Amino acid sequence: MSSSSTHDVPSELRSLWRTRPVRTPDDAKIAGICGGFGRRYGVDPVLFRIAFVIAALWGGAGVFLYALLWLLLRSAGDEASKGEALIGRGRASGSKITAVILVVVVLLSAPTFGGSGESLFVGAGFLIAIAMLAGWYGLHRRTPVPPAGWSEVSAVRPQTARADSGRTAGASQEPGSGPGAPYGPPVPPSWDPLGAAPFAWDLPDPGATPPPAPAPPRPRSRLTKVTLGLALIAVAVAGGLATLGGVLWLDATRIAAIGLAVVAGGLLVGAVTRRGHGLLVVAGPLAGFVLLASLVQVPEGGWEGTGEQLIQITDPAQLDAPINHQVGSLTVDMRELELDRDRSYSIANNVGEVQVLLPDGVAVETNCTTDVGSVDCPTGLSGDASGPVLTLSVHSGVGSIMVTR
Repeated sequence: MSSSSTHDVPSELRSLWRTRPVRTPDDAKIAGICGGFGRRYGVDPVLFRIAFVIAALWGGAGVFLYALLWLLLRSAGDEASKGEALIGRGRASGSKITAVILVVVVLLSAPTFGGSGESLFVGAGFLIAIAMLAGWYGLHRRTPVPPAGWSEVSAVRPQTARADSGRTAGASQEPGSGPGAPYGPPVPPSWDPLGAAPFAWDLPDPGATPPPAPAPPRPRSRLTKVTLGLALIAVAVAGGLATLGGVLWLDATRIAAIGLAVVAGGLLVGAVTRRGHGLLVVAGPLAGFVLLASLVQVPEGGWEGTGEQLIQITDPAQLDAPINHQVGSLTVDMRELELDRDRSYSIANNVGEVQVLLPDGVAVETNCTTDVGSVDCPTGLSGDASGPVLTLSVHSGVGSIMVTR
């Protein structure tokens, strides 16, 4: 392969970041990220919005990536992004409170990648995030040079110079008057037609009405900062109890629900005092994460792992703990088992083949089900029914089931 057909990936990545999109407030549903991507790469912004929604619903990567891009991409006309402005590397429109809220959203939405390993979709959010970033790289390779007019969209607006205090006084003079008139001799103002007091021509007209005093700025509410601080403290305390205190029922979903409850209390106070509108930015993604995480059903006993596993059951006491396997083939050898009494046992495998070897001479009543796959197991009661009976339930989400003696 010739060198001309190879790609210098590091230089392409640097070019991607150098020509990255800017957020377009004039074409924004939320922050203008999808509109900026659409203008930069010549793609309908609706497609990007659909991609973010799908990524948010499957694995939670959409919320994480959108908040992260909101932090890293500057708005059209600004000299820096909100994240850069937060660390003092330029100025960005809007308040720094929004940037702090976005940092909180990024930190809270990061654990949504794959539901913390408690379901089939382990790493789904991570894989979707990688896919979206790879799609961004593909768009850059297709359109490495920004389109015509992009420089005007992404240009930084010059900062407005502050008006000098003496300009207000000169506004009441006649055009071309005053000691510093640019053309010709200075023209006396209307209040000094004879030109007797040129030293006072820069003073305001005695008959002019002074401009009204600006209204005092409304004091900023501290409700958003206080509520977010209390929510972070509550989440940190709950996380500490779960990790160090051994409180098992405090999982990621309940910890997020505690933070959401604090934010909801702040929104309730803000509804009465007409403050704290910035909490809505946090409440939405946090409520979405709690809702998605609550829909994930974790089997009793938890998932026991992945990969190919062989489990031998020789003692009836082993039947007290069901098998909940996640991904991979599962073989359960019960041929050496002798029952002491009637017992029930369940075997579940999320993805993969399940094979169960039953003991000879033991009555077993089997119930095998699978969502996608084949089933080969005896139905109803089989074996010697004069002794204890083992009621066996085998389920596979995706894969085949085989129960033999």
